[in-house]
Amino acid sequence: MSSFIDGIRKITNSSHINPDEKICKTCNYKCCTKRFQQNFKSWTSDNNYIDKFIQDTQLSAHRDVKKALEWIPYNKLYNIKHIEENCYVANWIDGNILCWDRKNQIWIRRDQKMIVKLKKLNNPKAITLEFMDEIKIDYVFYGITHDPETKDYMMVLNERCKKCNIVCNAIHFQQNFKNWTSGNNDIDKFIQDTQLSAHEKVKNALEWISYNRLYNINEYMSENNRVANWIDGNMISWNNQNWKREGQNIIVKLKQINDSKNIVLEFKDEINKAYGVTQDPKTKNYIMV
Repeated sequence: MSSFIDGIRKITNSSHINPDEKICKTCNYKCCTKRFQQNFKSWTSDNNYIDKFIQDTQLSAHRDVKKALEWIPYNKLYNIKHIEENCYVANWIDGNILCWDRKNQIWIRRDQKMIVKLKKLNNPKAITLEFMDEIKIDYVFYGITHDPETKDYMMVLNERCKKCNIVCNAIHFQQNFKNWTSGNNDIDKFIQDTQLSAHEKVKNALEWISYNRLYNINEYMSENNRVANWIDGNMISWNNQNWKREGQNIIVKLKQINDSKNIVLEFKDEINKAYGVTQDPKTKNYIMV
């Protein structure tokens, strides 16, 4: 941590960065640092400590834009929900910076409307240590924002998977846990466990499938031999803020779950072929898709 901070201090205290020059003397071309620097007068947090810290991270981002934080206006966040003390989740309209578009002279961004966590900064004067501690442990940092009502400054960040060290499939699934439930704790946990293990391969994950997403259900066949069409089709990869899918309206087999507490044992030979779990609202039976 201290070596990273010392590196930033050396950069910002040296003379090779001149806002009036078009070319960075370190890189010998107009690098990320120069792009950020030319925009310093276009934004402010209204807090000198925060302004300087954000600028220092940007001045260190010569060839790696991921090193840079940015000032994120609060009106660029929506669906803000309190989840625990001094912590919120929200959607970020713009998404994070990826690279510079030389043709259009703008930053190219990705993951628009992404889910982010907002964590209150208790002491802006000690911001460097707070940020470095967080960066080293659990989060990917994007920038800082300010709640105009509470006057709190907050870090805008995303959870980093401890196994992958990135925001992987498991994190995308985890961020959606509160948006669905089967109404059965055993089945919820079973589905969530498969999703939390799907770090690289989304096909390893099951999902909760609403019964109204199935049609042409053959009601006259036995519980273990029904077939239906599934409107959405199965997930294949993460695309911005949605799962990219294939096989829309595919024919699927529906097989009744007899014991939700031992679902792994009951379907141990078929889990790898399954897409998810649903529930018949009439019979209340849970069904493997």
